[in-house]
Amino acid sequence: MNFNIVKKYLIWIFSVFVNAFGNFLMIQSDLGNGPWIAASMGISLASFIPIGVCTIILNFLVYIPIIIISKKFEIIRFLASFFVAYIFGYFLDFFLVNFSWIHSNSLPIRVLLFFLGDMILSAGISVYLRINIGLNPFDQFLQTVNEFLIKDIRKANLVYLGVPIFIATFLGLFNDFNFRGIGFGTIFMFLFNGIFIKFFHKKISIPTHILSAKLKK
Repeated sequence: MNFNIVKKYLIWIFSVFVNAFGNFLMIQSDLGNGPWIAASMGISLASFIPIGVCTIILNFLVYIPIIIISKKFEIIRFLASFFVAYIFGYFLDFFLVNFSWIHSNSLPIRVLLFFLGDMILSAGISVYLRINIGLNPFDQFLQTVNEFLIKDIRKANLVYLGVPIFIATFLGLFNDFNFRGIGFGTIFMFLFNGIFIKFFHKKISIPTHILSAKLKK
């Protein structure tokens, strides 16, 4: 058995787990949702479709620019992306159900929850972007922009988060200026998350023998 492959997949699953926990903390802070969730909430408000369904719709739609930019479509990678979206949702629901007591009405504590969650989220994204087994469609969009269009991850992240912020803002105007889901946290993530991900790229090292490990055909 190739233990490097086992380690690679365990790190991948753990990075998704970490990603979900970071998102959970930010949700509990109630200081603004991530841009893609904010966009889903805007679509839901405009269409009366449940937010979860809107998120799934966006997951599918974001594959259009991924295919256009990369000029390829890999069915295995496509299915792996939606598997990641599923386990991410499972982990997130687990935290929301079992750790709902982690919340506060105190603004300083809410700010602390947000910043802690954002750091954890950025670390998780940094790891599983580099492990590159399977990404959820939103994060695969970031990777595609970074690989094919903008080599600087910080600048690529501005595109990655700018698209859903534009959608959420446009729909907020359409929905009688109801900018549901957009807050301080949304703008903060847009401006700084690329810097954090780049920071963790440098600070969290992953051995080459694990990164290069592949399943034998």
